[in-house]
Amino acid sequence: MKFKDPRIQESILYKRLKGDTVQCQTCNRVCIIKENDIGFCRTRKNIEGKLYTLQYGDVSSYSLNPIEKKPAYHYFPGSTALTLGSWGCNLICDWCQNFHITKRPPPENPKDSNLITVEKIIENTSFNTSINGVCFSFNEPTLSLEFSIDVFKQLSEDYYKHYVTNGYMTTRALDLLIASGMNGMTVSFKGTENVVDCLLDMKLERVWENLQIAFQRGVHIELVYLLIPTVNDDEEFIRDFSQKVIQNLSEDVPIHFTRYFPAHLYRIPKTPISIMQKAHTIAKKEGLNYVYLGNIPGHPFQSTYCPECSELLIKRDSFSVTFTNLTPENRCPKCNKTIPKFPYRPI
Repeated sequence: MKFKDPRIQESILYKRLKGDTVQCQTCNRVCIIKENDIGFCRTRKNIEGKLYTLQYGDVSSYSLNPIEKKPAYHYFPGSTALTLGSWGCNLICDWCQNFHITKRPPPENPKDSNLITVEKIIENTSFNTSINGVCFSFNEPTLSLEFSIDVFKQLSEDYYKHYVTNGYMTTRALDLLIASGMNGMTVSFKGTENVVDCLLDMKLERVWENLQIAFQRGVHIELVYLLIPTVNDDEEFIRDFSQKVIQNLSEDVPIHFTRYFPAHLYRIPKTPISIMQKAHTIAKKEGLNYVYLGNIPGHPFQSTYCPECSELLIKRDSFSVTFTNLTPENRCPKCNKTIPKFPYRPI
């Protein structure tokens, strides 16, 4: 079936059930959707027994950002990403910073949308020499699965392909993304299982499973933990999270503890810097090598230090790399320790 609205395209991951009911298999909510109904994310609809995305090529946000803003500090540091977002989310975070797009479905009238084609994105990256890669972010990019896969497939291997995500896609969706060329993921956490599973109505173990798969297949991974006072800032939570990173992935995976600020429905005061620094101390004691603090402009823990001898290796000012001290082989100039960075070449 063809539609006048170009945003409506058949979903690539769903299962037909009895009658005209379908089951979406894009994210781990695996919504069962009756005819004419929409899924939890409000971006996919059952039309005559088939599942369709309602936002193919519809962008809510489009900008050039430093890769450090994702945040990603060990992934093409100092580079610029063409960054796109769309509408909706598959989680229910009441503190969402981007609620103006994540809590809204795609515009009903296509005239109110901001359409862009895959070809236009490829053209823009080709003509702007400052662009080093393409990143899907701002809202949950898994909801733009079909569009992002098409972009990644057509984008030259000279460019990186990055996702800023909650990691709650199905393993089938993850497989398709990696097969299309996705080679980097910044994955956000809002706590450990005892907080997230109840608070956000999800199963965090699915995220860890996806992270293991992506990590084993060579995708660069950085993790973000939003520290919210009285919600997920308990020392045991930080300790548990740090241990899981080491057990499931590696002590070299970069971790970003980011400072919460009141937004949307949450009015809890912003996270004290003392709690941020305590989280950093705990994570380092647990054995994580690269721990950063975000949303605190000018803080020294935005920079990269050698985990062996504490030598300053990469200095950052907010989202800008201002100083690099790595050898051409990505080693510490003082103790010669190899520093994981993707790609493995000088900045």
